[in-house]
Order: sequence, then C-alpha cells, then structure tokens
Amino acid sequence: MKPALLFLAKFICLTAPFVWLWQVGGLEAYHALYSPIASAIYESLGFEGVATPGRDRYINIIPFLALMVLTPKMSIRRRLVGSAIGLLVLFLMHIAVNLTANPKTLVLPRTVRLMLDAAPFVLWIVIANEFVRDFMKRAGVVADADVEKPATNGDN
Repeated sequence: MKPALLFLAKFICLTAPFVWLWQVGGLEAYHALYSPIASAIYESLGFEGVATPGRDRYINIIPFLALMVLTPKMSIRRRLVGSAIGLLVLFLMHIAVNLTANPKTLVLPRTVRLMLDAAPFVLWIVIANEFVRDFMKRAGVVADADVEKPATNGDN
C-alpha cells in the first residue's frame, strides 16, 4: 500500500471514533470550557453580548490532534509543544471568529468557515514541516531543488 493511502487510512481510523465522541458529548464539554473563557475575553475587550455558541466547526480540533499523533519521526517534545500551541491557536481562532458571526442568525461568513476547516491542516503543515517536506519529495510532488533549505549561521 502506498504511504499516502496508509496514512489516510490511519487518519480515518483514528478520527472516526473521536468524531462520534465529539457528536455525543465532546462539543458540549468543549463549549462548557470555552464559553466562560470566551465571554471573559469578549468583555475585557469591550465586546459585550457576543454569543458563544457551540459550533460544529470547533471539531477542527480532532483532525489536528489526529495528524499530530500520526506523524512519524516527530520528537515527543515537538509533538507535545506543537499540539499545545496548535490547540491554543485553534481556541483563539474560535474566539475570534465568533465576532464575525451574523448577530441575528449567528451564522459565520463562508470565508471564515473555510478558514476554520483549513486551519488544522495548515497548523499541522507548519509544525510537521520536516515530515511534509520529505513526504512531498518521496511522492514526487517537489524535487530536492524545489525545497528551500534552512539557512545556516554562515549563510546570509
């Protein structure tokens, strides 16, 4: 089996049960944590009366964590620190996007919804950049010359 298909199969097998758990109670638990913090942040910034609904798109936490768990050859430190930073970024994004919702319907603009859907994958690409770069080379998507090498102290 090709590595990409194997990775995709693992991703689906890991996320499927967590999506079910999210649907049967995870969203409510996240909202119970999220709502008081978000309300306090909104009030401290002068945004009074901003609703903090439990949105389905908050589920973007699950694919992010699944990707962080499944990425091979990532150090434990990078995995843990990257996961913590990624979760914080997603949490802050959830707080920020509520400010863009239509006050009457609480519907998010399409661009914001797309941004929330893409965010876990973009964060993972940034955190797991070495794996992604190597994977792209092996898949033949980019050649070695196309991949920017990090500068060393002598290169300016």
